[in-house]
Amino acid sequence: MTSSTVPFPSAPKGYGFHPTDEELINHFLKLKMMGGYDHEVAIIAEVDVCNSEPWELPGLSEIQSNDTVWYFFSPRNYKYSNRKQAKRTTKAGYWKLTGNDRIIRAMSTGEEIAKKKSLVFYKGRVPNGVRTNWIMHEYNPTFNFHNQKDFVLCKLKKNSDDKLTYEEGGSSSNMASDFPNIVTEEDHLEAFLGVDEGYYN
Repeated sequence: MTSSTVPFPSAPKGYGFHPTDEELINHFLKLKMMGGYDHEVAIIAEVDVCNSEPWELPGLSEIQSNDTVWYFFSPRNYKYSNRKQAKRTTKAGYWKLTGNDRIIRAMSTGEEIAKKKSLVFYKGRVPNGVRTNWIMHEYNPTFNFHNQKDFVLCKLKKNSDDKLTYEEGGSSSNMASDFPNIVTEEDHLEAFLGVDEGYYN
Protein backbone atom coordinates (compact mmCIF):
# COMPACT_ATOMS: atom_id res chain seq x y z
CA MET A 1 0.00 0.00 0.00
CA THR A 2 1.45 3.34 -1.07
CA SER A 3 1.60 6.52 0.97
CA SER A 4 -1.31 7.87 -1.06
CA THR A 5 -3.53 4.86 -0.38
CA VAL A 6 -7.12 5.82 0.36
CA PRO A 7 -7.90 5.06 4.05
CA PHE A 8 -10.96 3.05 3.18
CA PRO A 9 -11.08 0.79 6.26
CA SER A 10 -12.10 3.82 8.36
CA ALA A 11 -15.19 4.41 6.22
CA PRO A 12 -18.61 3.73 7.78
CA LYS A 13 -19.90 0.14 7.80
CA GLY A 14 -21.64 -0.77 4.57
CA TYR A 15 -19.83 1.95 2.64
CA GLY A 16 -18.00 0.82 -0.47
CA PHE A 17 -16.74 1.73 -3.92
CA HIS A 18 -19.09 0.21 -6.48
CA PRO A 19 -19.12 2.31 -9.68
CA THR A 20 -21.28 1.37 -12.63
CA ASP A 21 -19.70 0.47 -15.95
CA GLU A 22 -20.64 3.89 -17.31
CA GLU A 23 -19.08 5.68 -14.33
CA LEU A 24 -15.89 3.65 -14.71
CA ILE A 25 -15.61 4.68 -18.37
CA ASN A 26 -17.09 8.17 -18.67
CA HIS A 27 -15.66 9.48 -15.40
CA PHE A 28 -12.62 7.61 -14.13
CA LEU A 29 -11.11 6.25 -17.35
CA LYS A 30 -11.85 9.34 -19.42
CA LEU A 31 -10.26 11.68 -16.86
CA LYS A 32 -7.24 9.38 -16.54
CA MET A 33 -6.74 9.38 -20.30
CA MET A 34 -7.12 13.15 -20.52
CA GLY A 35 -4.49 13.70 -17.82
CA GLY A 36 -4.34 16.49 -15.26
CA TYR A 37 -7.06 15.04 -13.03
CA ASP A 38 -4.93 12.98 -10.65
CA HIS A 39 -6.94 13.90 -7.56
CA GLU A 40 -10.27 12.91 -9.16
CA VAL A 41 -9.00 9.44 -10.14
CA ALA A 42 -6.60 8.76 -7.24
CA ILE A 43 -8.89 6.08 -5.79
CA ILE A 44 -7.87 3.76 -8.67
CA ALA A 45 -4.18 2.78 -8.84
CA GLU A 46 -2.13 2.84 -12.05
CA VAL A 47 -0.59 -0.63 -12.40
CA ASP A 48 0.63 -2.68 -15.37
CA VAL A 49 -1.44 -5.75 -14.54
CA CYS A 50 0.83 -8.08 -16.54
CA ASN A 51 3.91 -7.04 -14.57
CA SER A 52 2.37 -8.73 -11.51
CA GLU A 53 0.57 -11.97 -10.84
CA PRO A 54 -3.14 -11.60 -10.03
CA TRP A 55 -2.63 -12.63 -6.39
CA GLU A 56 -0.13 -9.76 -6.02
CA LEU A 57 -2.45 -7.09 -7.41
CA PRO A 58 -4.78 -6.63 -4.39
CA GLY A 59 -1.81 -5.35 -2.37
CA LEU A 60 -1.23 -2.68 -5.03
CA SER A 61 -4.80 -1.37 -4.87
CA GLU A 62 -5.41 2.15 -3.55
CA ILE A 63 -8.47 0.80 -1.75
CA GLN A 64 -7.67 -1.55 1.12
CA SER A 65 -10.97 -2.91 2.43
CA ASN A 66 -12.91 -6.13 2.89
CA ASP A 67 -14.29 -5.87 -0.64
CA THR A 68 -12.99 -8.61 -2.93
CA VAL A 69 -13.07 -6.48 -6.09
CA TRP A 70 -10.09 -4.34 -7.11
CA TYR A 71 -9.78 -1.68 -9.82
CA PHE A 72 -6.69 -0.62 -11.78
CA PHE A 73 -5.71 1.65 -14.64
CA SER A 74 -3.33 -0.35 -16.81
CA PRO A 75 -1.26 1.03 -19.71
CA ARG A 76 -1.97 -0.74 -22.97
CA ASN A 77 0.69 -3.37 -23.56
CA TYR A 78 1.19 -4.86 -27.02
CA LYS A 79 2.95 -8.06 -28.10
CA TYR A 80 4.47 -6.46 -31.17
CA SER A 81 5.43 -2.84 -31.82
CA ASN A 82 3.67 -2.78 -35.19
CA ARG A 83 0.45 -4.54 -34.16
CA LYS A 84 -2.35 -3.86 -31.71
CA GLN A 85 -2.42 -7.35 -30.24
CA ALA A 86 -2.58 -7.08 -26.48
CA LYS A 87 0.09 -8.78 -24.37
CA ARG A 88 -1.59 -10.62 -21.50
CA THR A 89 1.16 -12.91 -20.20
CA THR A 90 2.85 -12.76 -16.79
CA LYS A 91 5.85 -14.68 -15.45
CA ALA A 92 3.57 -17.31 -13.92
CA GLY A 93 0.83 -17.55 -16.54
CA TYR A 94 -1.55 -15.69 -18.83
CA TRP A 95 -4.95 -14.05 -19.03
CA LYS A 96 -7.27 -15.86 -21.45
CA LEU A 97 -10.19 -14.14 -23.13
CA THR A 98 -13.57 -15.81 -22.70
CA GLY A 99 -16.87 -15.04 -24.39
CA ASN A 100 -17.60 -12.11 -26.68
CA ASP A 101 -16.88 -8.43 -26.10
CA ARG A 102 -19.78 -6.55 -24.52
CA ILE A 103 -20.60 -3.05 -25.67
CA ILE A 104 -20.95 -0.40 -22.95
CA ARG A 105 -23.24 2.52 -23.86
CA ALA A 106 -23.98 5.83 -22.17
CA MET A 107 -27.47 5.62 -20.68
CA SER A 108 -28.44 9.17 -21.68
CA THR A 109 -27.39 9.01 -25.34
CA GLY A 110 -27.00 5.35 -26.21
CA GLU A 111 -23.53 6.15 -27.53
CA GLU A 112 -20.97 3.34 -27.43
CA ILE A 113 -18.24 4.31 -24.97
CA ALA A 114 -16.31 1.09 -24.43
CA LYS A 115 -15.97 -2.62 -25.07
CA LYS A 116 -15.72 -4.91 -22.07
CA LYS A 117 -13.62 -8.07 -22.31
CA SER A 118 -13.87 -10.98 -19.85
CA LEU A 119 -10.69 -12.86 -18.91
CA VAL A 120 -9.67 -15.80 -16.73
CA PHE A 121 -6.13 -16.32 -15.44
CA TYR A 122 -4.29 -19.58 -16.22
CA LYS A 123 -1.04 -20.71 -14.61
CA GLY A 124 1.61 -22.02 -16.98
CA ARG A 125 1.73 -21.62 -20.73
CA VAL A 126 -0.57 -22.41 -23.65
CA PRO A 127 -1.76 -25.08 -24.32
CA ASN A 128 -1.14 -26.65 -20.90
CA GLY A 129 -2.27 -23.79 -18.68
CA VAL A 130 -4.22 -24.57 -15.50
CA ARG A 131 -7.28 -22.45 -14.87
CA THR A 132 -7.36 -20.46 -11.63
CA ASN A 133 -10.16 -18.66 -9.78
CA TRP A 134 -8.86 -15.18 -10.73
CA ILE A 135 -11.14 -13.36 -13.16
CA MET A 136 -11.08 -9.88 -14.67
CA HIS A 137 -13.05 -7.46 -16.80
CA GLU A 138 -11.01 -5.22 -19.08
CA TYR A 139 -12.70 -2.00 -20.23
CA ASN A 140 -11.42 -0.71 -23.57
CA PRO A 141 -12.64 2.83 -24.41
CA THR A 142 -13.95 3.52 -27.88
CA PHE A 143 -13.74 7.33 -27.66
CA ASN A 144 -10.76 9.36 -28.85
CA PHE A 145 -9.54 12.87 -28.14
CA HIS A 146 -6.39 14.93 -28.68
CA ASN A 147 -3.23 13.89 -26.78
CA GLN A 148 -5.01 11.17 -24.81
CA LYS A 149 -3.02 8.73 -22.69
CA ASP A 150 -3.44 5.07 -23.59
CA PHE A 151 -5.05 3.13 -20.73
CA VAL A 152 -7.56 0.39 -20.12
CA LEU A 153 -9.44 -0.06 -16.83
CA CYS A 154 -9.32 -3.48 -15.18
CA LYS A 155 -11.76 -4.89 -12.63
CA LEU A 156 -10.27 -7.87 -10.79
CA LYS A 157 -11.90 -10.43 -8.53
CA LYS A 158 -10.98 -13.76 -6.98
CA ASN A 159 -13.57 -16.48 -6.58
CA SER A 160 -12.75 -17.97 -3.18
CA ASP A 161 -14.37 -21.37 -3.71
CA ASP A 162 -13.12 -21.88 -7.29
CA LYS A 163 -16.70 -21.92 -8.55
CA LEU A 164 -18.23 -19.07 -10.48
CA THR A 165 -21.43 -18.39 -8.58
CA TYR A 166 -24.09 -16.41 -10.40
CA GLU A 167 -27.56 -15.04 -10.08
CA GLU A 168 -30.49 -15.46 -12.39
CA GLY A 169 -30.66 -12.79 -15.04
CA GLY A 170 -30.76 -12.03 -18.75
CA SER A 171 -27.97 -13.16 -21.03
CA SER A 172 -26.21 -10.97 -23.55
CA SER A 173 -25.09 -13.72 -25.92
CA ASN A 174 -27.06 -14.81 -28.96
CA MET A 175 -26.86 -18.45 -27.90
CA ALA A 176 -28.19 -17.80 -24.43
CA SER A 177 -31.00 -15.56 -25.70
CA ASP A 178 -32.09 -18.23 -28.20
CA PHE A 179 -31.82 -20.95 -25.55
CA PRO A 180 -32.77 -19.34 -22.21
CA ASN A 181 -31.72 -22.39 -20.13
CA ILE A 182 -28.11 -22.14 -21.34
CA VAL A 183 -25.84 -20.00 -19.19
CA THR A 184 -22.48 -19.23 -20.80
CA GLU A 185 -19.13 -18.83 -19.03
CA GLU A 186 -19.33 -15.13 -19.87
CA ASP A 187 -22.64 -14.84 -18.02
CA HIS A 188 -21.06 -16.48 -14.96
CA LEU A 189 -18.22 -13.94 -15.03
CA GLU A 190 -20.58 -11.01 -15.54
CA ALA A 191 -22.77 -11.93 -12.60
CA PHE A 192 -19.85 -12.77 -10.34
CA LEU A 193 -18.01 -9.51 -10.98
CA GLY A 194 -21.21 -7.47 -10.72
CA VAL A 195 -22.75 -4.99 -13.14
CA ASP A 196 -23.88 -1.41 -12.64
CA GLU A 197 -23.88 -1.55 -8.88
CA GLY A 198 -23.81 2.17 -8.17
CA TYR A 199 -20.99 4.59 -7.36
CA TYR A 200 -20.19 5.06 -3.67
CA ASN A 201 -22.62 3.17 -1.50
